[in-house]
Amino acid sequence: MAWKHYICELSGKPASVLIDDRFAHQSPVKELPRISWFSVYCNQPTSGEFWNPEEADILDRLENDLIRLSEMFGHGWAVYVLRVATFGIREYYLYHADQAELSKAFSALKAIYPNYRIEFETTNDIAWEQYRRYVFYDPNDTA
Repeated sequence: MAWKHYICELSGKPASVLIDDRFAHQSPVKELPRISWFSVYCNQPTSGEFWNPEEADILDRLENDLIRLSEMFGHGWAVYVLRVATFGIREYYLYHADQAELSKAFSALKAIYPNYRIEFETTNDIAWEQYRRYVFYDPNDTA
C-alpha cells in the first residue's frame, strides 16, 4: 500500500487525511461498489490536536480491531482506503461488495468498545466519488 497523509480544511475545520492512493488511477469500482463509513468519537477532550495523545493507544487498538473485523466480515470483498480525522472524531471508509457483512464488524466493534460512541452507515458509491474527493486533493493548491 502507498499511504498518503495531508492536512486540509473540511467545512472550514482542519482535518487530517490518511489515504491509500494505490487505487487513484484504477479503482475496482465494478467489484466494490458500496462504501461503509465508521465514525469513532474520542472520549477525552482535545486541545488543538485531532485526538488527545493520552487516548492515542486505545484509538489505535480500536482502529486495528476495526480493520481486522472488516477483513473477517468482508469475506475478501472489503478494502480499507481512507481515514479522516477532525477534532475529536476519526472516520474510516471501506469499499466493498454486497457479500461483505460490515454491519457485523460494526456490532462486534461496539461490543469490544462499549464506552465509545461508534456510528456506522453503508451506501452505494459506484464511481468511488468519496475516495476520489480525497485522493486527488492537492493541499498545496491554493486556487
